[in-house]
Amino acid sequence: MKRRTAGIHCVAVLLLGWLCNEGNADPVYGGADDAAHENTGLGYLTAPSLSPGHILRPSSIFVPSAIGARGTERVDFDSHWGNVWNYTPNQYMIDGEWIRSTVRYSYAVKDNVSFGLAVPIVGRTGGFMDSPIEHFHSAFQLGNANRDQFPRNRSLITVNDKGVARTVVEGDSWGLGDVSGFVQSRLTEGTSVLPAVTFQGEMFLPTGNETELRGMGAPALAVSSVASKRLGGGPYLMFLGLGFQYCDADDIVMIRIRDEQITGLAGVEYQYSKSLGFVVQYLASSAVAKHYYAFAKPSHEVSAGFKWRVNARESLELAVVENVAVFQNSADIGVHFAYGRRL
Repeated sequence: MKRRTAGIHCVAVLLLGWLCNEGNADPVYGGADDAAHENTGLGYLTAPSLSPGHILRPSSIFVPSAIGARGTERVDFDSHWGNVWNYTPNQYMIDGEWIRSTVRYSYAVKDNVSFGLAVPIVGRTGGFMDSPIEHFHSAFQLGNANRDQFPRNRSLITVNDKGVARTVVEGDSWGLGDVSGFVQSRLTEGTSVLPAVTFQGEMFLPTGNETELRGMGAPALAVSSVASKRLGGGPYLMFLGLGFQYCDADDIVMIRIRDEQITGLAGVEYQYSKSLGFVVQYLASSAVAKHYYAFAKPSHEVSAGFKWRVNARESLELAVVENVAVFQNSADIGVHFAYGRRL
């Protein structure tokens, strides 16, 4: 089941961002000489994958890109909500809403290097959106993929085990995920020709409850890098990122998991002003499972929203996440929110 409401949601998000900044906007970029070498803009959205495959293997390869002067302390909070209905008879059912929230603390040991700690809380709930989604689909004749034939607002995952449906998890659940330590470095700020380049490294510890799908059950390492470039000294920036994660986890809920995960990031930012940017980005993640139906396929997700530098210390971002290309292993719709403050 897929809904084609992404455009409506994206327009609403962008309009909200514009209203927040209208009336006191900074001068708009557009050919100004002082913008020619500013290749980072406000940066990419920190929205992770909301694919159900990443319920099995929760991770965040691209950490927040904010790096301050030496001695800068910063706290970032992000939260991601996704509504999931994936059902294929005699294969699996994933029904519920997932919320993943993370608090990050970082400290700049140099002007271009920061270290930090990330503590995630992962929640699973039946939520409240099933009926509104069904009514919306019915009103626009989009179909409900049998969703309306099952109880609403429940949290349930079942998998087919030798022809018998086996319950993996059921009911609401909240708890600690896999805590991680990370490092961020700005390798170069770029020039009028070359892009700015950042590097991130992260190490995950198996602090989450694997049986409740809040962790991978084994340590993991991740590295990633993002290159960004302002186009012609104007308000548009492009960015490309590549990430790699390794975790020696044999299986989760009887599904054989791949040791490695490769993630690609690509997007465009329109920097409306020095404090407000609109971002559309694409996140592609390699398959989570070795051989298990749609989980053995890559996931493809698009996020659209805005980043707002509220003042010299605070920042805010909000985005809508929609899946594309492969529907059976993705969330129907997701919402991403992040707030950061320099201490």
